[in-house]
Amino acid sequence: MLESPRTRGGGVPILEVIVFTSGGVLLALEIIASRVLAPYFGNSVYVWGSLIGVFLAALSLGYATGGRLADRYPSTALFSGIVFLAGLLTVPIPLFAPSVLDAIARADLGPQLNPLAGAIALFVIPSIVMGMVSPFAVRLRARAVTTVGQTAGSLYAISTVGSIVGTLVTSFVLINFLGVRAIITLMGFLLMAMAVLGWLASRRLAAGVAGVALAVLLATGVARPAPRAAPTIYARDTVYHRITVSDEGSTRYLKLDNYWQSARDRERPRRTVFAYADYLHLPLIFVREPRRVMMIGLGGGTVPDRYVADYPQVVMDVAELDPEVVATAARFFEVQASDRLRITSRDGRLHLYRSPGSYDIILTDAYLIDTIPFHLATREFFALARSRLAPGGVMASNIIGALDGPSSRLFRAIYKTYRQVYRTVYVFPVEFGQYGSPTALRNIIVVGTDEPALPPEEIRRRARSLVDRRVVTVERFQDAAASLYVTPIPTDDVPILSDDFAPVDALIPTR
Repeated sequence: MLESPRTRGGGVPILEVIVFTSGGVLLALEIIASRVLAPYFGNSVYVWGSLIGVFLAALSLGYATGGRLADRYPSTALFSGIVFLAGLLTVPIPLFAPSVLDAIARADLGPQLNPLAGAIALFVIPSIVMGMVSPFAVRLRARAVTTVGQTAGSLYAISTVGSIVGTLVTSFVLINFLGVRAIITLMGFLLMAMAVLGWLASRRLAAGVAGVALAVLLATGVARPAPRAAPTIYARDTVYHRITVSDEGSTRYLKLDNYWQSARDRERPRRTVFAYADYLHLPLIFVREPRRVMMIGLGGGTVPDRYVADYPQVVMDVAELDPEVVATAARFFEVQASDRLRITSRDGRLHLYRSPGSYDIILTDAYLIDTIPFHLATREFFALARSRLAPGGVMASNIIGALDGPSSRLFRAIYKTYRQVYRTVYVFPVEFGQYGSPTALRNIIVVGTDEPALPPEEIRRRARSLVDRRVVTVERFQDAAASLYVTPIPTDDVPILSDDFAPVDALIPTR
């Protein structure tokens, strides 16, 4: 039997401690695995579905393999060796993950198979080995056939409690203070430490010493700083994203996961780097002298910062889900909250629900290429936004998609849903005149209002007047107004998105 040294008052057997720790590490690894895949494949339901499926399949294989191995070789030394091997396989994951995931991303197996292949390549083998721990422990702890059920139930309960603790500690604590690489490395070495304790408790001194020596040798190999691209000046993993800030020349960029979110020219702060930011000023064509503006999604703060600077009568509320994005915008992009720029770390839909007042303009910029918060794309959400608009107000959303072709289904579904809520819906594809293929992926600004539709000539006339009177000074404003898309958009083959049915991940554009 594998027993731990006990204090005079008694103690917890090492075997139970190992089972608890192994369960905690397994679920911690599953949680943190999403942060490993996100920079390459986003944070969609396909990523989570792949991870959950792979970890469950690995556990099944581990349970079966561990049970058979324990019946044939019921050795405490072998049990600790399995735990050590699990740690040994976990520690190097951050070292080879970038090259593996980059190769999969380049091969581009599709939005479903990309994260599935990545999860299998990186996590299936360590998870199988961790799955072997609990059935092996049952075999070692069982004293008689009549108590096998009780023993198995107790040990699996301990493992499950460990999984709960691992999930909560990783989600609520570790991700906020440590990087992904450090967390995975820590988990691996924790398993190796448990194995060494197991060897020592079962008087396998040579195995324990060898384990310590191998762990020290491995630590020297992983202690080197992670490689970082030269222009990167800041990187942090949060509960929602991997945030990266980089400088290229005079331009500072913000990345969330693997996607460019915002940019600012540090030498000419009023110059717009990304064209879509200018297009988000189009609501001023339809609302004269707006006073209250709401924006969902902050990023680097390019749009709200310019709204407050350019329109002195505007008070702007911004809802940004990730507080670390807010902190990054303040630290690296000079976006500071004030009486006229009120930034709240809160889900945008919840913010609208709790908002007591009304807005002249509501902007949404919360969609990435393959990470769509479905609850911000449904009929119920658009109806909620409409209920918060003042008379004559407009809502505008930045969508990434195509106007036609195989990559257009998400845009067309959102457009169809918009039309369920708003009397008039305008479509402004960004830089369509310059990159005019309707099948090409691009930013598309959709504007919804309850006012009667304006003809294209009137939209262009109003835009020209705003520019001539220096009300709007963003560079591409007149080009944006002229890009109004008047070709009929077919929607028969796409669904109306609702809280009950919003298959946004299945509609994500293919690249």
